[in-house]
Amino acid sequence: MNKKKTSKKEVIKKELIEKEINKKVVKSSEEVSPKNEVVTKKKQEKQNFFQENKTLLIFASVMLFLVILFLIYSIFLSNPFKYSFNINGVDFVSNEFTPSSFFKEFRKNESFLVSVDVVDNSSNAWVVNSMNLWLVALNADKKETLLVVRNVDSKGILSDCLTNDANVLNSRVISKSECEGLLNDINKARIIISLSNKNFVLFEKNKLSVFASGVNTISGVNYVVIKEMYSNFDDVLTLINQKIGSVN
Repeated sequence: MNKKKTSKKEVIKKELIEKEINKKVVKSSEEVSPKNEVVTKKKQEKQNFFQENKTLLIFASVMLFLVILFLIYSIFLSNPFKYSFNINGVDFVSNEFTPSSFFKEFRKNESFLVSVDVVDNSSNAWVVNSMNLWLVALNADKKETLLVVRNVDSKGILSDCLTNDANVLNSRVISKSECEGLLNDINKARIIISLSNKNFVLFEKNKLSVFASGVNTISGVNYVVIKEMYSNFDDVLTLINQKIGSVN
């Protein structure tokens, strides 16, 4: 009889222990749950942050890419020439020569071709003056000078030319093909004067190309170039003006 009662007590005690354990498990579960909610909430906030700023990040990446491209262009592509010098506002550029090395060799020629262009046979005082500046400089240095006036239309297309055959007393019209033959003769020392969108000078082997941004600047640009070729050019001009004054 006593044995049965003892067994019943043990069962009751065991049930009480199990209930207590279950209470602790439930309580522990309730304590862990808020922590999981905090972690989940932080993850969601992080995802929302990246989602909201995705457009901004893409925009920033694009801007950085454009800045890099601009720097590459500025450093490597904006000036395709090996040599570039700015003298009195005029850019002197070349892949072969510096101004001093070019003019040192260029001056050694005994004869020169000087060419300017006129639009539809309409002469311009500034264009004529730029041509005359070269005539004065080269004749003062006792160089033979062949003039070639290119007649072009408003689009710059060549139709024919006028030349003096290296004689100031001569003047004749030559065909487009004959004119181009003279202009492209690499054995001639050529000074080619043209209009462009900026003032600059290009040195090539036995060829000097002078570009002016407009007819009003063409004389000034050529004066700067001649001064680089002949440092005493101002003295030559002064002497000529004195002679002209004495005649008048």
